Amino acid sequence: MRIIRAGLAISLFVVFFAANLNAQQVFERKQVTVSNLGVSFTNVGTIGNPNISSVPTGIPSLEYPKDSGNEHLFEAGIWLGARVDGQVRVSSSAVTNAAGYQTGAAGFEFTNDGLPFNVRSSLNTSENFSPVAVSHEDLIAEFTDRNTSVGNVPIAGHDNPLFADIQMESYNWNFGFAEALTIIKYEITNNSNSTWRDFYFSMYSDMVVRNVNTTLEGGSNFFNKGGMGWIDSLSTLYVFDRGSADEKQNTYSASVILGSEYRDVEFHPRRAEEVQEAGLPVPDVRPDFWLFGSGAGEFSRPSDDLERYTRMSSEWPLEQNRERLREDGANSAGNFIQLNTIGPFPEIEAGETVTVYVSFVAALMPEPYQSLVPAQVSDADQLDNVESRANLVENIGWAYRLFDGQENEDGSRTRFLVPEPPLTPNMRVELEEGAAVIYWDDRSEDSVDPVTEEEDFAGYKLYRTQLGDDLEGSIGSSAKVLREWDVRGDDTGFETGFDEIRLDEPATFPGDETEYNYRYEVSGMLSGWQYLFSVSAFDQGDDRTPPLETSVNANAVRVFPGTPTNDNFASDEEEYQVGVYPNPYRVNAAWDGNTPYTRKLMFFNLPARAEVRVYTLAGEIVATLDHDAATYNGESRWFNDFSSDNRIMPGGEHAWDLLSAANQNLTTGLYLFTVRDKDTGEVQQGKFAVIK
Repeated sequence: MRIIRAGLAISLFVVFFAANLNAQQVFERKQVTVSNLGVSFTNVGTIGNPNISSVPTGIPSLEYPKDSGNEHLFEAGIWLGARVDGQVRVSSSAVTNAAGYQTGAAGFEFTNDGLPFNVRSSLNTSENFSPVAVSHEDLIAEFTDRNTSVGNVPIAGHDNPLFADIQMESYNWNFGFAEALTIIKYEITNNSNSTWRDFYFSMYSDMVVRNVNTTLEGGSNFFNKGGMGWIDSLSTLYVFDRGSADEKQNTYSASVILGSEYRDVEFHPRRAEEVQEAGLPVPDVRPDFWLFGSGAGEFSRPSDDLERYTRMSSEWPLEQNRERLREDGANSAGNFIQLNTIGPFPEIEAGETVTVYVSFVAALMPEPYQSLVPAQVSDADQLDNVESRANLVENIGWAYRLFDGQENEDGSRTRFLVPEPPLTPNMRVELEEGAAVIYWDDRSEDSVDPVTEEEDFAGYKLYRTQLGDDLEGSIGSSAKVLREWDVRGDDTGFETGFDEIRLDEPATFPGDETEYNYRYEVSGMLSGWQYLFSVSAFDQGDDRTPPLETSVNANAVRVFPGTPTNDNFASDEEEYQVGVYPNPYRVNAAWDGNTPYTRKLMFFNLPARAEVRVYTLAGEIVATLDHDAATYNGESRWFNDFSSDNRIMPGGEHAWDLLSAANQNLTTGLYLFTVRDKDTGEVQQGKFAVIK
């Protein structure tokens, strides 16, 4: 079957035959922003952020749901192995290393020659819009194994490169059905003067499922609670949390080898008949595992090219070790490394290119499994079974469907062409005390499905989270439908129409070019708590595809209801007096995190620009806070751990983490505070109590 690559970009590769070349490298790590999967890539071929377990506020590694703290990866990268002129050679972009990627370290053998990421988007509203973009966010990097040094730093043990040049493209969407996956395309070109024989491609990964915000474990104890599994029919290697006591959602992560393109054939076991018709041997896709530390036998760590190639080209004894892989994490012995391999490709000639597609997929376990604490589960079967993997299998199915795309009348295939939901509505939230007013436009209603070429818009859904969803790490995935409106007369939905919410004239706001056609007010909201709002659009579906809906996270906004900017600060009326809540403050208030650094006390009724000072009864200054309603967006650790940048704060409130200027916890007692209006000099004062 001929393959048509959607959004094909032309890349020119320079052929190098000399070794010992130096790379003038510029290291860059970039994260995906459009989906609900917080995955990051580097331009030297590694995937993930290995430092995230010790610095939770950094760029995510493989976080799902985004901003939840639920991480799924230490580091990953490709291995390429082949026989070249009678010699085994393996080039790796990531290996088992406690520090992760380090320039010049053994096993990190790909360099980028100073090339940064290129970003494309198929969204015409994006600053990175490109007509050749494949997805809503394409991250593109080029790297090579031909350099044996980075500047003056030699790459340890990298003396025999394959002379492989790689173009990596990561594809990401904000569709509801694709928000938990990324698809990575590797175009691998043999730019040596020799043929690669018995070529294998592997995805190395150190996946682990832990919450970086709530876990109290570090070092090896962070990584040794894992459970592993393999789904042969889906070429999928998956990981779950088998043994931790973390407060988090129970989730899966997986690496999937979707397929490859080799000599005009989709070279993969799922296309066995086509591969055989082309006169090629059907490749294997199989897993391999070893222990991070001093494993023995089949669990020993490969340490050189010959051992790595042997692991890539040999069948690992999976069946006799399935239960160990799933259960050892219960005894803190589950620190397994994973390898997912496809091959052999009989030969890759000089100048020839082979393309491999891989997906990283995450999923929530269904609701009945969310109440389980892995450390308290006696048998892995209770935590990992066909039912618990249902969402994972569904998400993997969408990865395959995106990869397969659409088959054309001439037998060719256009990858990544699938039915799509309508355009995501542009949404805006305006805060009022105790209420949020939601506005959105009608651009979804003119959407044309790329496959059916029909306008099939059917309606809108308004989503909102509940109190406390943020502390459970689930605010990005726990929003529930608050209201639904749909087109009358199309046999879809509840036949409500839009009269209740449609404005007579579009609403506009200063500095915002969007005209908003719909308005809905949500009242009864509690000050100081975090809520997530989103408006989605859905279509009618058809005989083959159920109704598709835009991602809840595509336009999600987090809001904190509270008092607006106090424009009557000098007034003696009670409604304009500054205050604190909760008062008294009891340690571990309902919205607090589980550490002394994730606490939150709210000052309210503040003027637009204010200085807040907290004192002991003896008059010693404990803390000074500067408030500017125009720029304040939450500054404490609480917001880093439990919120995200797309939040809206009330103009008259400011959160404090109850830490002194010296970063010390407050003791039980009575405290005084003053609020000074920086524009008028007016001062108000008050007091609050801390109870432990």
